[in-house]
Amino acid sequence: MLPGVKRRLRQYGYDMFRVPASTFAPVEDVPVGPEYVLGPGDSLITYVWGLVENVFTETVNRNGEIFIPKVGTLRVWGLSFDRAEQLIRDQLSRVYTGFRISVTMGRLRTIRVFVVGEVMRPGAYTMSALSTLTNALFVAGGPSKQGTLRRIAVMRHNKVVSEMDLYDFLLRGDKSQDIRLESGDTVFVPTIGPTVGLIGNVNRPAIYELKGETQVTDLLAMAGGVAPSGYLQRMQLERYRANTERVIQDFNLLDFTQRGVQSANPVLRDGDLVRVFPVDPRIYNAVSLEGPVKRPGNYELRPGMRLAEIVTRADLLPEAYLDRAEIVRMKDDLSTEVIPFSIRDLWAGQAAANLELRPLDRVVISSEFRPVATVAVSGLVKRPGRYTIARGERLSSLLERAGGLLPDAFPKGAVFTRESVRRLEREQLDRFVRTQEQALLAEAAAVTAGATELAAGDKGETVTAQAAVTAQRRELLRSLAASITLGRLAIHLEPPEKLKGSPNDILLEDGDSLFVPQQPTSVAVIGAVRNATAVLHKDKENMEYYINHAGGTTREADVDQIFIVKADGSAVASFVPLRSVEAGDAIIVPISTEPRVRTIPLLKDLATIVAGFAVPVGVVAAIAK
Repeated sequence: MLPGVKRRLRQYGYDMFRVPASTFAPVEDVPVGPEYVLGPGDSLITYVWGLVENVFTETVNRNGEIFIPKVGTLRVWGLSFDRAEQLIRDQLSRVYTGFRISVTMGRLRTIRVFVVGEVMRPGAYTMSALSTLTNALFVAGGPSKQGTLRRIAVMRHNKVVSEMDLYDFLLRGDKSQDIRLESGDTVFVPTIGPTVGLIGNVNRPAIYELKGETQVTDLLAMAGGVAPSGYLQRMQLERYRANTERVIQDFNLLDFTQRGVQSANPVLRDGDLVRVFPVDPRIYNAVSLEGPVKRPGNYELRPGMRLAEIVTRADLLPEAYLDRAEIVRMKDDLSTEVIPFSIRDLWAGQAAANLELRPLDRVVISSEFRPVATVAVSGLVKRPGRYTIARGERLSSLLERAGGLLPDAFPKGAVFTRESVRRLEREQLDRFVRTQEQALLAEAAAVTAGATELAAGDKGETVTAQAAVTAQRRELLRSLAASITLGRLAIHLEPPEKLKGSPNDILLEDGDSLFVPQQPTSVAVIGAVRNATAVLHKDKENMEYYINHAGGTTREADVDQIFIVKADGSAVASFVPLRSVEAGDAIIVPISTEPRVRTIPLLKDLATIVAGFAVPVGVVAAIAK
């Protein structure tokens, strides 16, 4: 058979010998049956009581004899235990009268047997006299994969006295051929005979050894039969033909089992491989019912079956949509046809709605159920938590249910995030980062190309510096993109009574989240200043006041690009010096970096991202530091 198939299949029966064998050392004082055959080394204990009381302990000598006082020597070698007991009784009765006896075995003798041929550990073994053929095989590790299981011989005085087929024991539990060994016996395991493989949907796929003429049905019997999923109308036989090629033969086993066609039960040869294919897993005499029903799944399709038999009032759940359902049907050309119908019309008894069903139809019923929408409220509200919302509910209603804002709440700094916005901004951010990275690479390539006319030393220095700057800018872009809070909506939050009816009283969606922070008392100044810090807020002071309290700008500051991130997440970049600064705002002073190659404003990328996506103040501060 094919090498790949042989690796996947196991040879039947050999695993039995791969477990560790129990000890086969000589045993003492064990009960023996009446058929036990005595030999030199066995010990007999004879108890005599009645008018005469005595105990005789005798060991069978090398001549096969025992000695009993006043009786003499008795030859017991080769006698079974029950016959030896009768012989002792008869001989004692010639000397004594009015007595009774009991004969038991003392120490059993050991025997030496040879296990040779195709076994794992061939050699000579000392074993108990009670040992049988299978005991000898176990102690020798069993037959190797090249050894037979079906013609194991026991040789005594150079003659075969017994031959055992282990398949009789493995398949039927028959140990009648498992004879007891005698000292000097040889257990011989010849090479394996013809083998065939059985694969597929059978109870015990394996490689089996043949003995005599074996047909496919005999092989299936050895394998425990065909599994319920096995297809008998097309089985396949692979075999080598005349040592020149490999051929296959398909046959219908039912032709033999039901009609007696012999050609449908081939005789097997060495190297054959029999495949049992599975039945078609698809169920054809069924229709499926899907949707809000009590018992969805497949239903038996009976002749003339119609919709009313499976779409019943008792089976539908309350949320089922009754005005339109569908039959999804595969047509003969394998295209899909969708046939609508009304469950209301069906229940009203309209014949046009009670359509006839066909094999593999899918009856799909829609549901009017809508998943429960929830939003989360946290921070300085009276009753934070997760709230279930009704369709059309607005932000003011949510704040009322949460008990309103606490006195020290800071509504201007409220963070409102929305899942649908987060997904959209994620796509935009990924697109932006890819565009910026492509621009950086193009810029680096242009600078490198422009350095060709420089001296060799200057050219190398220019290229190295540009590569370092490009790598730095790409790393900055990625770190900023990972730090941005996506999904934030810039809203102007007010108490519920003021919010109601205003443009900021937005409709709520499933997954929305609202966080109300505590009232701030400072303004953050970060970026290219001498001491990035938070400055205590002072009314009517402008941007210059807070920058001066942070030590003023550094030489690297890009003063034309200063912008303010408001507490609500919005960014202000125009007429910044004239803008009023409120508590909770952050003043961002970007850096203008001028490397030797060309100007590269690193934090202008930060400004672009922040202005486009309204990064919260805490995140911007963390990035700038």
